[in-house]
Amino acid sequence: MIEDTIASNAVLISQGKTNLLNYLNGVLQASSTIYTGTGPPVYGLGQIYDILERQQEIDYMSDKVISSGLQVMSHSVKEIKQVYLYAGVSNRSYLMVNNNSKSSSGKYENLPSFPENKDVYFETTHSSSNYGIHTVYSAPTPVLSMHRKLLYSPNNTTIGELIIDLQLDLISEISQSLYTHDQEELYILDEAGFIVFGPDISKWGQLLEGSWGNEAIHSKLDKGTYEWSKGPYAGINVYEKMKTDYVSWTIVKRLPYEQLTRNARQLTLINSMILTLFMLIVIAGTIYISIKFTAPIKQLIRYITRIQSGQVQLGQLNVDIELARTDEMGILANRFHGLMQDLNQMVMREYRLELANKSNQLMALQAQINPHFLNNALQSIGTLALQHDAPKVYALISSLAKMMHYSMNTNESVVPLRKEIDHIKAYLELQKQRFEHQFEIIYDIEESTKAISVPKMILQPLVENYFKHGFKPGSATGLLRIQAMKDIVHEDEFLKLIVEDNGIGITEQRLYEVRNRLNAPSITDEACIGLSNVLTRVQLYFTDDAFLDVEHVQPQGLRIMIHIPMKKGALE
Repeated sequence: MIEDTIASNAVLISQGKTNLLNYLNGVLQASSTIYTGTGPPVYGLGQIYDILERQQEIDYMSDKVISSGLQVMSHSVKEIKQVYLYAGVSNRSYLMVNNNSKSSSGKYENLPSFPENKDVYFETTHSSSNYGIHTVYSAPTPVLSMHRKLLYSPNNTTIGELIIDLQLDLISEISQSLYTHDQEELYILDEAGFIVFGPDISKWGQLLEGSWGNEAIHSKLDKGTYEWSKGPYAGINVYEKMKTDYVSWTIVKRLPYEQLTRNARQLTLINSMILTLFMLIVIAGTIYISIKFTAPIKQLIRYITRIQSGQVQLGQLNVDIELARTDEMGILANRFHGLMQDLNQMVMREYRLELANKSNQLMALQAQINPHFLNNALQSIGTLALQHDAPKVYALISSLAKMMHYSMNTNESVVPLRKEIDHIKAYLELQKQRFEHQFEIIYDIEESTKAISVPKMILQPLVENYFKHGFKPGSATGLLRIQAMKDIVHEDEFLKLIVEDNGIGITEQRLYEVRNRLNAPSITDEACIGLSNVLTRVQLYFTDDAFLDVEHVQPQGLRIMIHIPMKKGALE
């Protein structure tokens, strides 16, 4: 029980930490608007940094812009009490409080120094001041101050400082929701042991009394618990760190033993009462079910038994169920009767589907004849071409027959690279005849790669891409280079397939679009569909480590490369 109480308190502290960090991040975001501004230029937020960045003397109009911007910033977060700005270029200080803006020469001398290597930090709770600008009065209250250096971007020099003083209303509200008053204590401590928040408001900003919090502050862990056996709050301390670039706080909740055991006793009592109540409900429900539901359920079971024994035949399941009730059992009986009628319809539908399937199977057997018929017909035409002394026609028909046989063979989805290269050669023989030998082909295939298994039909879409988009008949002689080699990328072995041409190529913008669309979930670009399909099939057969790339060829042309990983297994 105690462990559950400690665990629930740890979760509560973690939620409170998240809320506090979200709030502090909101304050940071509000302060960062001094660089960019979030409203129209008339508000001045976007122009304050411009004025400071010019590093020129600030005139009357610039003063008005700065005052307007600080006023907007002071309203960006509800808890902002006042905003102080020091402008280095004019050596002037500005203070916006209660919608009143005043300024004075020089920088407030009592400002704390920035921690080393920090441009933004939150100063621990302290009493507010007027920063030496005596014409503006605001009653001192406990505040939390956010300090931000204003930096000049080109050389990262400091041109000013912004301070936002926050009243602790929201921080106090969040913190007080994390513990039970008069029974528990909750503290937020900085890394030096000073109190950011505690149950006694008069001690905010002071050094923590006693050493009970030292273990939490100096712990190397982000969260944890430890036991403390001294004083009225002897018990378990639960803590969690708040570490960011701008704060280093620790939230500590003190759970005295009396509170821990009280929660355990209350939880045991509640569980016992709930268990007793459930037992009574179960007993009453069992009696009610026995009286109210057993009889109609048995009647339905008898009807189901008749169906199982064959007394009611399938196709004749329209016998009425004699169960005249309007309650849930009556609804169940009606549903069961409807189910029987649906089964009748499904039985008849199954008979019709079986007849239709027989017809479809017959048509499928007839359709299988067509590819074989076309292949045999092409062989007959090729033989006739030889008989009429037309070897060129025979060669073209033979190439077409090889392509058809290769593409129609559905028994093979993965083939040796050698077969894929032979298919491409047959395809290019037909293209040579079509374009009257206006292009040359270079095959650069390493012998060791020919036995590697690859998905079928991955090279033809890449080669077709050249004839669709890159080849321009009638111009200079085209050149198509097909390469296969083994490559090492980051100590992993890859099969590298390259299709390279000297065609008209594509623009840089078009290349950027093609690369972006290769991995898009839906592609409507016709030029990219083939490439995306090839990449998808290669990644399905191998792993997501396979990739496809497109790049320019100098002086002109396009190169498409497929990298297939060997380490994770080529398909056999």
